[in-house]
Amino acid sequence: MRVAQVIINRPAKQLHKPLSYLMPEKFGNVLPGTRVLIPLGHSREEGILIGYDELVEPPEFTLRNIVQVLDSEPWFTPKMMDTARRLNEYYLFSYGDALRLFTVNKTLKSYEAPKEEWLVVMPEFSVAQFSERKKKQRELAKYLLEVGGASKALLLAKGYSRMVIKQVSEAKGIVVEARFKATKTTFDELLTEEVNIPLTEAQQAVYGPIQDAMNSHEHKTFLLHGVTGSGKTQLYLRATARCISQDKTAIILVPEIILTDQIVKRFVETFGDEVVVFHSKLTVQQRNNNWERLRRKDSHIIIGARSAVFAPAEDIGLIVVDEEHDTSYKQEDMVRYHARNVALWRAEAHGCPVILGSATPSVTSYYKAKQGEYHLLELPNRIFEQSMPKVTIVDMKEEILHGNYSVFSDAMSRLIQHTLDEHNQMIILLNRRGYNTFVMCRDCGETIMCPHCDVAMVYHQAGEELRCHYCEHHEPIPTVCPKCNSKRIKFFGSGTQKVEEELRRHFKSARIARLDQDVTKNKQLAEDILHDFGAHKYDILLGTQMVSKGHDFKDVTAVGILTADSVLNIPVYTASERTFDLLTQTSGRAGRGEKPGSVVIQTYNPLNYAIIKSKAHDYIGFYNEEIQNRKSLGYPPFREMIHMVVRHQDMKTLESIANRIVDDLESYKGNQDILINGPYEAPIKKVRDMYRLAIMIRGTDLTNLKEYIYNSWIFTQEGLLIDVDPV
Repeated sequence: MRVAQVIINRPAKQLHKPLSYLMPEKFGNVLPGTRVLIPLGHSREEGILIGYDELVEPPEFTLRNIVQVLDSEPWFTPKMMDTARRLNEYYLFSYGDALRLFTVNKTLKSYEAPKEEWLVVMPEFSVAQFSERKKKQRELAKYLLEVGGASKALLLAKGYSRMVIKQVSEAKGIVVEARFKATKTTFDELLTEEVNIPLTEAQQAVYGPIQDAMNSHEHKTFLLHGVTGSGKTQLYLRATARCISQDKTAIILVPEIILTDQIVKRFVETFGDEVVVFHSKLTVQQRNNNWERLRRKDSHIIIGARSAVFAPAEDIGLIVVDEEHDTSYKQEDMVRYHARNVALWRAEAHGCPVILGSATPSVTSYYKAKQGEYHLLELPNRIFEQSMPKVTIVDMKEEILHGNYSVFSDAMSRLIQHTLDEHNQMIILLNRRGYNTFVMCRDCGETIMCPHCDVAMVYHQAGEELRCHYCEHHEPIPTVCPKCNSKRIKFFGSGTQKVEEELRRHFKSARIARLDQDVTKNKQLAEDILHDFGAHKYDILLGTQMVSKGHDFKDVTAVGILTADSVLNIPVYTASERTFDLLTQTSGRAGRGEKPGSVVIQTYNPLNYAIIKSKAHDYIGFYNEEIQNRKSLGYPPFREMIHMVVRHQDMKTLESIANRIVDDLESYKGNQDILINGPYEAPIKKVRDMYRLAIMIRGTDLTNLKEYIYNSWIFTQEGLLIDVDPV
């Protein structure tokens, strides 16, 4: 007996396992990946057919029939389904959730957008149903059988009359579908020959192995370690040109939406309408337009942030993960995955190369390259041999001893003034947003906290209010302390808005732009700021981490980093790596043109190895020290990690659930090399009125433990968040 296995197509942890149904013969051979309508209890649900099982003996229970097949062809290809299965098993979220990631650029519901009618061929369609006298109808039928389906507009363009098209559309085995009409955005013609991308001698040496892998259609992972300004994008362009000349699709990932426009410009200038863009800020119409262009192979290049790795490409020939070290590639909400891993899995399924590019590769990636798992390619010098910027480290404790309590050290102030005098540009990084970091009573020491989260409220000048950055609760600034009624309320710390105000006060002639998360909520405004800064309409670009990534401004000769320690003090094992990455990447924005660059880094920890190595742009030195620390402490890449957070509104109930999870896992692990720490209070013990306890699991191989968790009561426990490979 052939039994269909169906996954419910909606988020429901209790329904994470496949259900069995009978497929009525009238539906013919329905392929896995197709959406179906199934009975569930007294209702009907949309499901996804994931395969069939052959039962030797009838089951003990009655199997129900699938009610309807919803698609004329599968939504998900076998390669997509294979990748979804790996996501399901590795990251511990349901197979249905994994499959839905491939629909982020589709829409299930109707939308207002240009559509066109298609004639789609079903299995029962045949030429024989048209008489020999109806030559045009038979000719059209043969064509449709060859291509599987076509739009009415295309058939009209091919010379078939409306009457012939109508008669064929009404025949047995033809379904008329309303499909989205894809439009192009730039050039009228697609490229038919490989574009010549000039490379330097150093770049050509690095490109050779990549070209060999593409020519042999071989899956290899290349780690491209190139210093800032070494021309990694030029290599991406060259590899992409080779990819599309083979009539294959290239996926180019960048860590932030705000960076897509910069790299898109480079690619569109080179490849024109071959480029489509995928990211979460696109409208429904734009997403469907891009999806349809890919489906019809009108375009061969996909550029986007994290979710673009799930774009519906069927013939992938190259995947590039730019700034592969960046933590933005880790999805932290709901379904937690790392886009870099997904890129590797998709490339493996398609048998194509992957390029992981970075000036500061992740410690894990570099370790794998040193072990021979990845192929290491290096560009140790900037293109045209420009020198790396000179970096000065300032100990802010010394500044205070000398009576300087300003947010700007003397060295920073001199660098800002010199940059303005020379009519150059400067980037200043402050890894905070808002006006002040917190508000405190000077009499009793009470900090104004969010009523729903265990975090301090942040003052935002816009709106004159306090705001929580976790739940977005906001309230007016108190005039008296809520604890002791004192009027001595004081703002502490410096956010981007406060620093902008300080800059305007001390450097009155400076044209200043601010770029932080508050600004980038309006994507167009953020793009305009970057465009205007590139056109030298601003002298200083002040911002949070997004000013450190991927920007290439030729007139930027100076970089200032105000709070080098902000990431270093985060209680995660990657704190030193994040700090080195941030300082090195931000420093690398300076001196990329003809003029030399200068950098000032302000810190309270000038002897920390991450800060010392960043001064010399010494990635290898940092890596050697960091990898030894990871090995001695049992952190990745030497051990795997799973971080769990259990949430509940009642603390006693929460403690009971968390202790039960730990007891169950301890009982299962037995003598396996697995360490279970917890439950312990999460760094932020309450978010959105939910108390939080954490459990950390580490082991040399957690594959079996993951399988146990997925099939036990733990997986369906309400309020449990599971984060595999926390960063």
